[in-house]
Amino acid sequence: KIRNMLSRTEERVYIAAGFENLKTVEPEIARLVKNGKKVVIITDHELVFTGAVIYQTESRGNQIGIITDSRYALTGEYGDGSMNTCLYSGQKNFVELFKTAMANEIKLIGYTKGEGLS
Repeated sequence: KIRNMLSRTEERVYIAAGFENLKTVEPEIARLVKNGKKVVIITDHELVFTGAVIYQTESRGNQIGIITDSRYALTGEYGDGSMNTCLYSGQKNFVELFKTAMANEIKLIGYTKGEGLS
């Protein structure tokens, strides 16, 4: 489902995932950046992806969150076997709620790094 979401991205994608999970979709992310799509990544490891906006945070474990084109969202745990329990939705209210949560996480990362303090 994740690769499918990324391959259908038309304008922008927000991804919150641990480094290990990001590695599994690295080619898809590279293609999005190359094609001029807006790519924002929240991850727990130092990462350089020229053309993407990257925020580094605490360990994310197997937690993953993706929003594509402000229309679709996927959240949950991504891993082997029974650990792979994600919710996928195109329901507008859910996507908006998840978008707000991700925006707040980005703000919090900025505050903890001193970027939001005056």
